[in-house]
Amino acid sequence: QDPEEGAQPREKWANNMEFILSIAGEIIGLGNVWRFPYLCYKNGGGVFLIPYCVFLFFCGIPVFFLETALGQYTSEGGVTAWRKICPMFEGVGIASQVIVVYLNIYYIVVLAWA
Repeated sequence: QDPEEGAQPREKWANNMEFILSIAGEIIGLGNVWRFPYLCYKNGGGVFLIPYCVFLFFCGIPVFFLETALGQYTSEGGVTAWRKICPMFEGVGIASQVIVVYLNIYYIVVLAWA
């Protein structure tokens, strides 16, 4: 039997603006608002912006688009999307979820101090 037979269909975004606002809410977090000015000051001010922008445009944005496109293409979650592409890549999805857990622990501490 197909395991997908009894599964309910996944929900979709109602419109493009809903999707864009949810992505913006995910990207613009406490780290961008509170920590970025501190990092600029600590690491040399404006000179820090040069490598930051280089890594942003050559690493951050392409990886963001990869994850977004993979999720849109497979209509799956973080772990199962990688499994659907190649079962051997399931560890990539699990590792990303572990990183999210660690970041949430960090943000909880920051919010508790705020």
